[in-house]
Amino acid sequence: MRVATKVGPAVALPLAIAACGGASTTTTTKTVTGPGNVNEQPSKAPDGRKTFNAPGMAIHFQYPASFRAVKLAPSRRTAGTSARATHSAVAIGEYDLLIVSRYPGLRIRVTARNIARVKPQFDAGISRVLGRKVSGRVGTAGGRPAIFWPREPVVGLPVKATVMIANVFVERDEYELQCQATPAGLPPIEAACRQMLATLTTRSGA
Repeated sequence: MRVATKVGPAVALPLAIAACGGASTTTTTKTVTGPGNVNEQPSKAPDGRKTFNAPGMAIHFQYPASFRAVKLAPSRRTAGTSARATHSAVAIGEYDLLIVSRYPGLRIRVTARNIARVKPQFDAGISRVLGRKVSGRVGTAGGRPAIFWPREPVVGLPVKATVMIANVFVERDEYELQCQATPAGLPPIEAACRQMLATLTTRSGA
């Protein structure tokens, strides 16, 4: 019996549109609540750096002060979604954002010992979402086993955009981190993405 068939519910769900109404950080339009949204509640250091804190999530990381918490617009594009999944995001524009999704209740714990064995299942799911075959790289983030996929184009948006995806495994939960950017937003998003991965910590039982 293949272990990969028993990992369970999660694979990528690009919730690629911030429900903020526009690409400017100063836009003030009505926020639309997307599926499974949880409000990010950042803590702020004296130097302006923010730390990501979202209810029910064990993932924490620092991100630039210019980013703001946003809700996500509902997505029609799903692949292996979970009814219990939750999503949180910080953004500098409608399509320039960092997204954290939590998919709880994997059937097995993904560990450093078995991650290479189960990686093909996650490769297949990410490939379905992106519309092309991709293969991730096994590594760690915040001391946890992780899979990293290179930046790829996002299909189905009204603007040109790319996304880098990483899956981080905490106990029996899968956290999917997305760094999505338009060409104009790519430099600050890539810098924020590097900061996210460099400062990422986890706390079980969040």
